[in-house]
Amino acid sequence: MHRVKLLFGALLAALACAAAYPGTALAQTPAAAAGDLQAQYDAAFQEMLKQPANLDVLFKFATLASKTGDLEGAISALERMLLIDPNLPRVRLELGVLYYRLGSYEVARTYLDAALKTPNMPPDVRERAQKFMAEIQSREKPSHFSGELFMGWRYQSNANLGPTTSTVRLFGQAANLNASSVGAPDWGTVTSAQIRHTYDLGRQDKSAIETQLVAYANRQFQATTANVILLDFTTGPRFQVFNGTFEDVTLKPFATLGEIWVNDTPYYGAYGAGLEAAALLTDRLRNVSTFVFRRQNHPDTWYLPTNSTFRGTEYTATTTFQYALSNLVTLFSTFSSSRFETDVTPAQSYQLWGAGGGFSFRFTDPAFKTGLPWSITLGYSYQWWTYDQPDATVDPNTYRLQLDSILNLVFSIPFDDRTTFSLSGGRFVRTSTLPNYEFENDNVMFGVSWRF
Repeated sequence: MHRVKLLFGALLAALACAAAYPGTALAQTPAAAAGDLQAQYDAAFQEMLKQPANLDVLFKFATLASKTGDLEGAISALERMLLIDPNLPRVRLELGVLYYRLGSYEVARTYLDAALKTPNMPPDVRERAQKFMAEIQSREKPSHFSGELFMGWRYQSNANLGPTTSTVRLFGQAANLNASSVGAPDWGTVTSAQIRHTYDLGRQDKSAIETQLVAYANRQFQATTANVILLDFTTGPRFQVFNGTFEDVTLKPFATLGEIWVNDTPYYGAYGAGLEAAALLTDRLRNVSTFVFRRQNHPDTWYLPTNSTFRGTEYTATTTFQYALSNLVTLFSTFSSSRFETDVTPAQSYQLWGAGGGFSFRFTDPAFKTGLPWSITLGYSYQWWTYDQPDATVDPNTYRLQLDSILNLVFSIPFDDRTTFSLSGGRFVRTSTLPNYEFENDNVMFGVSWRF
């Protein structure tokens, strides 16, 4: 049972850690590329100030602004081009695409429609304009599905999250684990899916009912007891508040259901409710805070005959800040707190605190010339677990305290608007007052995701 708790705790930590942290070799070249792109953007901006009526200068700045994420700047430059020469269907197309990326579908439709009505339009321009017109029509429907699928392969130096040593504590005495219980390396497959549905309520405050299903599964090649399947379902209405006072503040009360299987047997089923608050604090700073309670029902099974002793209730609060340092670099930080209270086993009740942060940056595609930026996300998180009472089956005289240190890196290469290759790596280290729960795990994962 302790191994299952370790496995599940590590899985939650891995899923909760939205950041990653780099290796030095990978970080150096993209950073230089990012700085070079920013320098080109700054130079193009200065040149545009000197020659505000030069179409070539305006188009160059618009291209660089789009690559760095300054969509408003790109739009301003392209609209100035149309004032100088209205007969530019490609510029109207690019304006339609930019407004589409900003979510301003009505304005995007106007520019795309004007481009499509241009006589003798080049076939490639017409085809691209028709594609985005179809996308806009789809997104303007009240009911809209979207999502992301991922499949990859992962190597772990400690796939079963076994202790770093075979010497553990049992009823307060030293005991030795057999070889199969100590940490062992293994390869496996990882599959995940996020499916989202939004139903627009047609109100001026952009109210909508949002539903999301998250599915995750890993299959180990050797350590099959570490196989995990997770399903998580949430649904609830999102609506704006403080209209006229703050620019963008939304609330979303939601209901949630979840199910987890370990080694192909039920680990727990959960139900609960929560509240998400999202706010644009400044033009560059955004905050998302979530409060959730979940009731966990742990059934006894052949693999987990005492699983019901972990039945209880979990309360979690998380707040995340995201700050756009520039058009290329985004900083983020996360703080969390969880309280888990079991019904009948105080030794398994705990308080968890977490803090983390990192940054991500984008840079120009150096290889495939797709026009889509590559990105690296780096981050680190730290977690403190304190348990209410000693566990007599482990050591009746020692309170359990454990510390998690989680380091991750994600390197993403988009092939097109929907398909992305990613390479990630990380290190998870858990220290504890009891050797039973200590472990180290290094991992490398690569795979492909597809958005729809």
